[in-house]
Amino acid sequence: MEAQKKLRLLGALTVLATLGASGTALAADGSAGNDILDQCQYLPLATNLTAPAKFGAQNTSVCVDIPVEVHKARMVFNMDTDTVDGKGNSNGLKHMVMMGNVMKDQIKRGLIRPEDVSIIGILHGSALKWATKAVPPQQKQFIDAIFKLKQEGVNIQLEACAAAMNGAGLTKQNLYTYDADGRPDPKAGGRIYVNQGAFGRELFLENQGYAYFEEGYDDHEKK
Repeated sequence: MEAQKKLRLLGALTVLATLGASGTALAADGSAGNDILDQCQYLPLATNLTAPAKFGAQNTSVCVDIPVEVHKARMVFNMDTDTVDGKGNSNGLKHMVMMGNVMKDQIKRGLIRPEDVSIIGILHGSALKWATKAVPPQQKQFIDAIFKLKQEGVNIQLEACAAAMNGAGLTKQNLYTYDADGRPDPKAGGRIYVNQGAFGRELFLENQGYAYFEEGYDDHEKK
C-alpha cells in the first residue's frame, strides 16, 4: 500500500493556517522540507475548532512555527481495532471529527473547495461494534458529530465492512442508523454505509489518491 502510509495521529492532530493569510516572512530552513516562520504565530488549532468550549475559540497558548496549508483532503481512516485514548474515546472517530471541523473551517473561509474534501472512516474488526445499535454513548457522540458535519457541507462518511458483518452474524438490522427491517432510519440524522469489504475498499481509495491513516494499537487496557 505505497510504503504503508500509516500515520499515528496525536491529540493535536493538525495545525490550521494558511500562508496566504499570514504576513509573517518565512525562514529559508529546508532541513525538513517545510517552511518555517521567522516569528511564530498563534494560529487556530484543530482543538479550538472542534471543542471551543473546552479549549477556547482562539489559540492563545501554543505559538506555531510551521503553518499547514491544505488544498485537497482525501483521507481514509482504517478502524479495524477499538483503539481508544486515555479517556476511552475512539481515536479514529475523534480524529475524523477533528479533521472534519478543520475542513469545515477551511471551506467557510474559502481556502479549500468542498469538492476537494473527502474523509472516509471504515469500521471493521473489533471496531465494528461502534457501527451497531449497541454503540456506547461515548462513541455515538462522535458518530453523530460526523453526521452533523456532513449536514453542514463537509464530505465525510462512515462505512461498515460487509465481510466483517457477515463473519459476526450481523445484518443492516443490527446497525446504528437502520430500523428493525434494515432500512435507513430517517430519525438517525445520518447513515453508516456498508461496503463490500474493508481491505478492498481501502486499496481502491488509496489508488484514487487518498491518504491512509491507521489508528494503530495502544495499551490503555485495564491493569
